[in-house]
Amino acid sequence: MLKTFTTPVIRNPGSIWIMGLSAAGKSTLARLLTEKLRSIGHACALLDGEEVRALFDDHLGHDLEARRKQTHRILRLARWISDQGILPVVAIIHPFEDDRLECRKTLPNYFEVYLRCDLAECIRRDTKNVYGPALAGQAKNVVGIDIPYGTPERSDVVLDSGEMSPEELLGALWQKLQRDFFRANDWD
Repeated sequence: MLKTFTTPVIRNPGSIWIMGLSAAGKSTLARLLTEKLRSIGHACALLDGEEVRALFDDHLGHDLEARRKQTHRILRLARWISDQGILPVVAIIHPFEDDRLECRKTLPNYFEVYLRCDLAECIRRDTKNVYGPALAGQAKNVVGIDIPYGTPERSDVVLDSGEMSPEELLGALWQKLQRDFFRANDWD
């Protein structure tokens, strides 16, 4: 016998954008959140900035224009996924306030999570070797080094990933989502 599962279908579930410097813990938190959502039966899709870059053939650079193009690419993907009743969970650096404002205006139920983390801590955690070459003058276009990270002005929640474990971050985010996102968007 075929077992059927019922997943709540929400007309437009919105989108959750987790942002911060490289090595702030965005991908880790986004993965934990999507696992939790799926475990309780909610349809969601993880849009990780690096993974989305790898999907397209034009291999964007990391300069200002390319970063803006990447944000707009993910914005369109998030809108498309959300319009199908699936909650996109986005993990992206998202360094420019004007891009964040455009997302807030364009995407219904846009929820912004800022993972604040001291640059020194991000450098210490840097397993992808993003910061080392930039600090040595061998690489350019690194957010936090030669591209400023504009501190978000309107985040729905700010979490300090330098002070909290991934599990603590998920717990704090989950409480905020239950209070301000799910109820406001008619989730079960």
